[in-house]
Amino acid sequence: MPDDTEGQDALQRAIGERAREFAADNRQQPRRYWQHAITLIAAVLVVALVFFGFDVFLTSMQKLIAIMGAEPTPTEPMPVFMVPESPGEP
Repeated sequence: MPDDTEGQDALQRAIGERAREFAADNRQQPRRYWQHAITLIAAVLVVALVFFGFDVFLTSMQKLIAIMGAEPTPTEPMPVFMVPESPGEP
């Protein structure tokens, strides 16, 4: 039985030591400000593209509605009904 608990203690010490080494290495890594800057610029560009795309879409829809709502100016009077011409005798 004592061998089993010694093995567990050794395993726990090894795990604890590796966790300390990892934490020490993790603190020593330099910050990557350029990656954050590139990510921020990319996010701003995506938001700007979506915003301007939506603006262009709304502008085109307003133009279409203005065209569809405009009254056409007739060039000739429009008849209410048309009487078909009688076919000539063959």
